[in-house]
Amino acid sequence: MGRLLVGSLVAAVAMFLIGFVFYGTPLFSNAYKTAPFETQMTVQEALKGLPASGTYFIPTGVDEAAMAAHRAGPTAMLRVNLQGSEMVDPMAMVKGFVHMAVSAFLLGLLLLRVAPKIWNFGERMAIVVTASLAIVVFVRLGEPIWFGGDWTFTLYVAVVDLISLSAAGFILAKWFLPKSYPAG
Repeated sequence: MGRLLVGSLVAAVAMFLIGFVFYGTPLFSNAYKTAPFETQMTVQEALKGLPASGTYFIPTGVDEAAMAAHRAGPTAMLRVNLQGSEMVDPMAMVKGFVHMAVSAFLLGLLLLRVAPKIWNFGERMAIVVTASLAIVVFVRLGEPIWFGGDWTFTLYVAVVDLISLSAAGFILAKWFLPKSYPAG
C-alpha cells in the first residue's frame, strides 16, 4: 500500500503539470469565449441580485412564460459565487492537488485489483485508458447533453481529464505496481 501512496503522489504531480499546460497557459483561451468587459460588468451586477451562491438555470420555471423564454433563448446554467475569490487562488491549487492524488489513488486501487491477473504493462494501460474514458464520458459529456452546456469547453476539459488520468495510470502501472505475483 505504501508504494501505491507514493505512486499516487507522483501521479498527482504529473496530473498537476498537465493541468498547468492546459489551464495555466494561453492554450486554455481556446476553450471558452470572452464577453466584452462592459457586458461582463453588467452580468456581474445582475448576479448580485441572486439570493445565494449556487447553480442557477436561466430562465427556469414551469409556467408558460418561463417555457417561452427558454425556447426563445438565450439560456444559461450559471455557477455563482457571491463571495468572490482570487482569479488564481493558492488554496484551489492545494485542494486540486489533493483531488488529483485521491483520484490517482483510486485508479491505483483498480490497477491493484487487476494486477494479479494482468502482468503485461500494455494490458494494464488498456484497463487504465478504458476506465478513464468511461469516467470522462459519463462525468463530462453529460453537461452539454443534459444541461445545454457548450461542446467546445466540455470537450476541451474532457480531453485534459483523459490525458491526466491516463498519465496517472501510466505512472502507477509502470513503476508502482508489482511486476509479477508469486504462484499460488
